Amino acid sequence: MRQRVRSYFQPPTKLGPKTAQLVSNIAFVDHIEVGSEIEALLLESRLIKKFRPNYNIASKDGTSPYYIHLTRGKFPKPVINHLIQGAISGPFLSGLVARKILRALRRIAPYHSESPCFYRHLKLCFPCPDDPAIRPKDYQTNISRLRRLLRGQFKQVMHQAVKTLDFETAAALRDLLHQPTSSEEYVANPNLLSDRRQEALESLRSITLNSLHRIEMYDIAHLAGTAATGAMTVAIDGEISPQNYRHFKIQHPSHDDVDMLREVLERRLKRIDWPPPDLIVLDGGKPQLSLADKVQPCPPIIALAKKDEVIHIPGGQEIRLPKNHPGLQLLQHLRDEAHRFSRRLHHLHRKLIIK
Repeated sequence: MRQRVRSYFQPPTKLGPKTAQLVSNIAFVDHIEVGSEIEALLLESRLIKKFRPNYNIASKDGTSPYYIHLTRGKFPKPVINHLIQGAISGPFLSGLVARKILRALRRIAPYHSESPCFYRHLKLCFPCPDDPAIRPKDYQTNISRLRRLLRGQFKQVMHQAVKTLDFETAAALRDLLHQPTSSEEYVANPNLLSDRRQEALESLRSITLNSLHRIEMYDIAHLAGTAATGAMTVAIDGEISPQNYRHFKIQHPSHDDVDMLREVLERRLKRIDWPPPDLIVLDGGKPQLSLADKVQPCPPIIALAKKDEVIHIPGGQEIRLPKNHPGLQLLQHLRDEAHRFSRRLHHLHRKLIIK
């Protein structure tokens, strides 16, 4: 984003006439932080529709903006064109943006686009109209879901999926957006993500009673003790910070996760060139938490058990937070990132072993 904004502030001779005119009218630059690329694209569309700024009502190639429509009939499908009348979503400044949104949402709301259908084998067209046993009503359920997603109604889709016990769809939406937020929520509160981070930190401070500027989460990945790797993921002031993630190749592999986790913690705490953590979170339960007495000196340590989402703290106390608790959601996000990050290096090492 910084590079994109900087590209506008060049000598007028290097800018086109339209861009030079735009820059001459800039009074200040502001931004709204969102949780995902899809949310950013839909929010941009929402703001263009609301304010109709002079420099956004035509796309870069000089044509009118793009919109997403849903066709009529037994088996509707999305189409992209320049027609504003009857559009489900838009305007978008390029057809590429509209296609990117549809590709992402197709994993949650599969739809039909061609015959013979290749996408049915990828579960991106399901139930597929090419199957004669499929009823239009079954297919319409997905199209109804796609319509709501294109309108930014992410929470409604997730709640409905949970209500109907469609946990696979709810999980897919969670993985795509982590904490689904509609464009309207961002418009109403441009500082929504910052407020959520502060809320999460405040709720965790009631548990840990200490500063939470830097939170580190640790996870171990291995296959029967081989190709063992560790991962550290980090949140700074409640914000996930990928640039601070670190991988660890386990130097003394074993079948005991706790032993390997101890190695990772000891190596990490020797790194005085890294900022010290205010809180260490371990993926696991009481066995992992026992490291609080074995690794010294050590900052406050808690453990998060995935099975019941129970937080274990020193002294044997267990804390169970509601699923919608902002502090728990922050820890879950860090843990999911630690799983993903540790397995990335683990799978690379497994490939090297196989070779």
